[in-house]
Parts: sequence; C-alpha cells; structure tokens
Amino acid sequence: MVRRPVALVLALVALPGLLGAADRVLLEGIMVRVNERIVTVSDFSDRVRSEISQISPPPSSSDEVREFVEALLQEVVNELVLMERATEKQIVIDDQMVEQALEGLRKENKLEDDAAWQQALAGAGLTVDTLRERYRRTMTLQRAVQGEIRPVEVTEEELRRQYEAEKERFRVPPMLQLEQVFLSSENETEAALRQRAQGLVDRVRAGADLKAEAILAGAELQDLGAIPVDDCRADLRAGLEPLAEGGVTDPLIVPSGVQIVRLVRRIPAGYRPFEEVGPELRRQRSADSYESQTRGLVEKLKKDYLVEVHEERLPLVFDRLSGVAP
Repeated sequence: MVRRPVALVLALVALPGLLGAADRVLLEGIMVRVNERIVTVSDFSDRVRSEISQISPPPSSSDEVREFVEALLQEVVNELVLMERATEKQIVIDDQMVEQALEGLRKENKLEDDAAWQQALAGAGLTVDTLRERYRRTMTLQRAVQGEIRPVEVTEEELRRQYEAEKERFRVPPMLQLEQVFLSSENETEAALRQRAQGLVDRVRAGADLKAEAILAGAELQDLGAIPVDDCRADLRAGLEPLAEGGVTDPLIVPSGVQIVRLVRRIPAGYRPFEEVGPELRRQRSADSYESQTRGLVEKLKKDYLVEVHEERLPLVFDRLSGVAP
C-alpha cells in the first residue's frame, strides 16, 4: 500500500510511437483511491498473495479465490478510509508501542528464544518487518475508531434469553472420555507385541494400575480427552461398547503399534451450560456491535471522502496470481 500524489500514478501506460491509440494496454492502474491514498493493482495483488499465504488451508477453487479477493478488496477500502480518519485525528503509532506488542506476542506464545521466534515467523511465511507493519496498521485502525464507537451493554438476563433462544447451537453429542497406552511395534514382531499388550490388559483387568503398567512397558498413559462417539473408529467403538466406566479394551492394532484404551466415563448428549457459554455470548455481542458500528462509521466517512474502487480491474489481479487465479 502506498501513498503518493495522484499525478504520479499513470493509470494507462502506452508505448508512444510503437502502439496506436487502439492498442494501448493497461499495465498498471489504481485499484482503490481514498482522497490521496492509493492502492495500485500491483499493491493489491501483493496483498492478496500475502493474505492467501497465511490461510490454512488456502482457497482451493476458483470460486473460493474470487470470493476471498472480492472480500479483501472491500477490507482494503475500509482500511484506507480509516487510515485517512487516523491522519485527520493525528494518530501516530510509535516504534515503542509496536515493539511492546511484539514482545507481548512472544511471551504469550512462549517464543522468547530468538531461534524459536524466527522459526515460528518462517513457518507462518512472515518476517519481523512484515509482522511489525501489520501490528502498526492494526493499532492505527483501532485507534482511528476509538471515541467514535460506544461499548455495548448487555445484561445477564439478555444473555440468558439469547442462550435459550439459540440453545440448539450449544447441543453436544454423546461423548467418551478416554485414556490410552500406545505400544510401539519398533524392533518387535506383531505376534510378540500382541502377546505383551494382552498381558498388560489382563493384569489391569485383574486389578493392576494402568499407569504403572504403562511405565513398566516403556510407554505412558495419555489423556485423549472427550471424543464424540461418532468420531471414534469403528473398531474402537466396538471395543468400548461392552465396557463399564474404568474398563480397558483388548489390544487394538493401529499403524506402528498397538493401542489400549481405557473408558474413563460416558458423557450423554446434552447442552453446554450457560455458565460456560455466557462469556462467549457476551464477547460475540461486543464484537458484533464493534463491527456494525465500524461499518457505519466507514460508510459515513465515505460520504465525506473521495473514494474510487475499480472492481473492473480485478481480472488484472487474477492474472497476477500465479497458481491461485481462477
């Protein structure tokens, strides 16, 4: 994204003397303009590539790519409008504020080690400078709307009414809370591994402690958490079906070894409690209000600014998206 005098941006570039007027080709052009702020086709194409690289999985079809690009175009328009508002309000995000935000990010994700930090950035397809500029832009946009958006006040009674009205959203299927011991087949025949696993199961069923038996077998007792019954493999469901809570399955052959699973408890179908859902509903109401008020502010500002959006130049963007263009 660049900001430069409009006179320096040539929307149509021709080769004088070589091309006739009818043969002029649009090589570069304005994609979005808000007052004197300009995003060219190249700027926007670079932004699309950068944003798509952060999505996992990325858009996989032409329709998905087109939908993503069109939505990003509107986001860029809104950003330029709010950046213009930030300039009017003389908002400046200094380097110290950005660095403090990055340090907070590193601490939150336990990435104080420089090597781990660089590895995480590389894995996300980012550089420190790219991330720094993203934070600066985000902080600027947030400051631009401060004082122009009212916080939403929601009572617990309102949240409870919403919870009851939308209760089906919070339905949970029957689940199984499970633990497992995995015995690797490395350096052991399948027959020997089966025999060793069956011996472990027999001892636990006779009263031995599963965790102690796992340690003696060179393994560990792993907590699998609560898993929806329908998400369990067919052989695992069959093995768990006759068990009482606390029981263990027969050894189950899986890739690279044998799995022994303990049924900790059966969790019947039901609903997530309001005490768990209430804070989520409050945050969502607040986020929805913030987004709605921000859209309203942007639309109001658009009436005061010179805004141009050249959607007809999107084909030029798609032409530049090697590997993802429709």
